[in-house]
Amino acid sequence: MMQKEEKIVVVLLVVAVLSLIIAYFGFSPQKNVYSSDSKIDERVYAEGTILSKQMTGKGDNLILKLSNLNVNVFIPKNNGAVEVYDSVKTGDSVRITGKVSIYKDEREIVVESPKDVILVN
Repeated sequence: MMQKEEKIVVVLLVVAVLSLIIAYFGFSPQKNVYSSDSKIDERVYAEGTILSKQMTGKGDNLILKLSNLNVNVFIPKNNGAVEVYDSVKTGDSVRITGKVSIYKDEREIVVESPKDVILVN
């Protein structure tokens, strides 16, 4: 049989674990739809049709242009550029997730993983 103090410790541990679970799911980074108001380093998503895809001349990075999106989607070589290039084509509808960044005074969305580019029906 547990002593009174042991029961209190067990209850406190359960409460602490539940608090951590709630904090994890309640405060995990949310993805917002990309807009011109999106902040730099904000994690966002956007959906659209691929208008063009182009590998860069230097570095084997990929740049996608989507319909209804006024920024480039940039996929670095180390983040799956070749894999994404091979898996999508012009005209595909996609949902991309990434972080808002600035390159040469222009906003862009930087994809962090090939899993962040999803084909949508």
